[in-house]
Amino acid sequence: MVERNADVEEFLNSLPEQQSSVFRYMRDEYEALAERGERFDEAKNDEHVEILASKKFDVSPLEAGNIYATVESRINAFEALRSS
Repeated sequence: MVERNADVEEFLNSLPEQQSSVFRYMRDEYEALAERGERFDEAKNDEHVEILASKKFDVSPLEAGNIYATVESRINAFEALRSS
């Protein structure tokens, strides 16, 4: 199990529920792939996880991927702001 940064988790809690839920779900799926030793193929893994998220949250795979990328960018900006 991956140890989570409490500040990042709190930041995720401040986001709209759909964004935080989709991001957390996809993050967990990416980690599960890595733990199972799946060979890293970014395009294949992205497509697989986006499809899973789209089914779970009733959004398109493209929207799921966009949500993940947007939240990931916001986390990076949040962490950069905290460290400056």
